[in-house]
Amino acid sequence: MTRAAGKLVLQVLWMASLGVLAGATDVAAQSPPAPCPAPRTIYTFTDSSSIQAVAGAPSPFCRFANLNGGQQVDLFLGAFSSTSPIVRANMDVLMTLLPLQVGKTANLAKTGPGGKAWQATVSVEAYEKVQVPAGQLSCYVLLWTEPSGTGKWDRRWWYCPSLEYAAKYTAKFEVVGADGRTVTSSPASWELAGVRVP
Repeated sequence: MTRAAGKLVLQVLWMASLGVLAGATDVAAQSPPAPCPAPRTIYTFTDSSSIQAVAGAPSPFCRFANLNGGQQVDLFLGAFSSTSPIVRANMDVLMTLLPLQVGKTANLAKTGPGGKAWQATVSVEAYEKVQVPAGQLSCYVLLWTEPSGTGKWDRRWWYCPSLEYAAKYTAKFEVVGADGRTVTSSPASWELAGVRVP
């Protein structure tokens, strides 16, 4: 083999290795779906409700059954329901939050019958330790902000990767009254009281 031919072979091999590395980088950059808890894992909450993980949800959702009534729901990140029209219409947008990282934001929009428009913003607000009755857990704070009339909803879930579910939920509604004052109500909240893994 001549020196020129050997140099050409090395260049071809070098270019091929770059292609393999680029392909590996593309695969690594793709967002894997958040994992689901093992079927029969039971979560109990401070509002006296309990749910159990069950199999059968289409990716990227995880399926849960309410142990108080048996209703099933498919959730993304333990928070966003597949029955929500705005969630279903924006799953590709919500998937951009994976892998979860503080500062990521997803803007959701949907137009319904009669031209009614829905908008919401989901952001990864923080990563923090949260103390709940089940213990101290490291969680991502997922904030859902949605305008509603002259007010807005702020809903927060503390999603814990170690649990594959949320350890805490709060909801707050703010509305600006005719006098210009802001009135705030917090209609719902719960914390994780316990987890039973099969």
